[in-house]
Amino acid sequence: MPDPTASCHLDGIAKQKALDAELEWVRVELRLVTLETRGRDALDFHEISVQAIGNLVRHAFETGYRDGLHAGYRQGRTDAMHESQGDVAPLQPRNPELTP
Repeated sequence: MPDPTASCHLDGIAKQKALDAELEWVRVELRLVTLETRGRDALDFHEISVQAIGNLVRHAFETGYRDGLHAGYRQGRTDAMHESQGDVAPLQPRNPELTP
C-alpha cells in the first residue's frame, strides 16, 4: 500500500521549488544581489521603481490565478468549507461529463 504521506512530502518539495523560482524571479526583476537580510541599511534597503512594484504585483496575481485554475475544481466554496473543518475534499470533478 502506498504511503499517503509521501504524496504530501512531494507536494511540499514541489511548492518549495516553485517558491524558490518565484523568489529568484523577484531578485532578478529588482536587480538585487540577494534577498537575504544582511544587517546593514545600505545593503538591506533599496529604491524600487513604481513600475517594478507593478510588475511584481502583476506577476504574483497571474501566478496565483494560474495555480488556482490548475486546482480549480477543488476550490469551490463547499470544498473550501469542508477542508477548513479538516475534512478531505473530493478529488474527482462533480460534472458527470468529466468523470472518467
